[in-house]
This record gives sequence, C-alpha cells and structure tokens, in this order.
Amino acid sequence: MVVYISLIICLGLSFLQPPVQAVIKNNVYSPLIELVITHLNESPLNFDNWTMEISLSLSYEQQERISWNIPWSRLLEEGKSSLELQKQLKPVNSLILRLWMSLYWYLRRVHLLNEVLLSNFAQELMNLRRSQPDMWNNSLQNMGQSLPSFLRLLLQSQRLCLQHKKEMLNIGAEYHLELGANSNCSIWEVHEEKEDHWLRLVNVCDDTSHFFVSMLSQAGSQFLFSAPSNMATHFCVINGLGFFEEASKTNIGCQWLLNDCRFLHLI
Repeated sequence: MVVYISLIICLGLSFLQPPVQAVIKNNVYSPLIELVITHLNESPLNFDNWTMEISLSLSYEQQERISWNIPWSRLLEEGKSSLELQKQLKPVNSLILRLWMSLYWYLRRVHLLNEVLLSNFAQELMNLRRSQPDMWNNSLQNMGQSLPSFLRLLLQSQRLCLQHKKEMLNIGAEYHLELGANSNCSIWEVHEEKEDHWLRLVNVCDDTSHFFVSMLSQAGSQFLFSAPSNMATHFCVINGLGFFEEASKTNIGCQWLLNDCRFLHLI
C-alpha cells in the first residue's frame, strides 16, 4: 500500500511541475499500468477491490491515462481471451469502467469484436444507462453510437414497433397485422431474458403476445421467434397473412424491421 501511495503522490506532483519536468515524470504511469496487468491475472474479487481503492485515489484524467495505455495485445498474447477480459472488466467502479471502454475500442480497432462480444458490451451499456445514470457520459454515448444498428436501437429505446420488411405491415396485439403503427398496441416493450443474448418483446396491450429476438443477430432485419431458441418457430407474413413457421423452412417473408416507437403516445 505504501508503494501505491508513493506513486499516487508522484502522479499528483507531476501536474505541478514545469512542462518539461512533467513529461519526464510521465513514466510514473508505467508501474501503475504493470500493476493493473498483474491484478488482472488474479481473482476477480481481488481485482475489483484493488481497482476500487485505486480509483478513489486517482483523478478521472489519471484513470483515463492509465486505461488507454494498457497493452491489451500483450495480455491476449499471454493467454487471456477477449471474452475473459470482458467478463472480468464488469464496470463496478470508475477505473474498471475506463478499462472496459479501453478494451472495447482496442478490440474494435484490431477487428476482434464478434457478435458475442458486441452483445455483451451492448447489454452492459443498457444496464449502465438504466441502473446507473450518474455514470452515463459522452464517452459511453459515443461507444453506443459505434455499435451495429440493431444494438444501437436497443440502447436508445425499450419500446419498439415491428414492421414486416417486405409487406410493410406492423404487428399489434394478438399478432394482428395492420398498416402503420397507429396506436399504443403497436408498441412492443423490451425485456431481458435469463438465456444469454435473448430479449423478449411484449405487446403493451396484451402481455400474452410476445416474441423473442437474438442480440447475436445484428443485421438490419430480425427474425421474431416464439421461444428463446434459433430452432423455435418464427413469425412470417405472406400476402398479408401472418403465421408461425418452422425455423428449418425457407424463411421467405419472415424478416422484420424493428423501429423506435418510444415517441408513440400511450393511450
């Protein structure tokens, strides 16, 4: 602990030095960066406790400076997986939040973000925005804006309208098809599921009307499943007729556009 305090004091003093001396003292960050790497290789509980202690001692600017200089490539080369790092960096304090954002931008820059990682990042952003609004800032907003369009939509709105991609019909209560989103019965609210990467869409007028969508499907259109499984039946429309079809079929007429309907007034 004495070492940590000494380093923190040095960090604080470096900002009081003339510009040249401050630059020379910038290498004081290197020991802290190495400490982050060391603690990442320990138990998650120890890492959370240590980062909490450090985050209380460092300014936000100092935390960012450390976070953005973590050699993520080195950790990956030493055997850590991207998914393992992501799970360990659950944002429970300000320093881990910045490390988590730093990891995201690194993985994005080197094209290592897959559907699972993107879904996990999106779910965590949704949780932060809903349960910890005091932590929400422009950096998190920019991160959310960089997500694929479907995940970006889920971050922006928890009230969606479901429009058939080809026939442009919307689904209302009791799976009734209508032209346009004309009432609150066109709204489907987003609920998280226990199953990984699945969301349940529930109609606001009829809670027995529901669909499931996968956050791993991040293209412009979605399938609406009857259960949280890719093998479940999904809802399709052909010539204005809606029906559930087996997943093994051709999937013609089964693609849907999910639109933001938070501005559609509830009656």
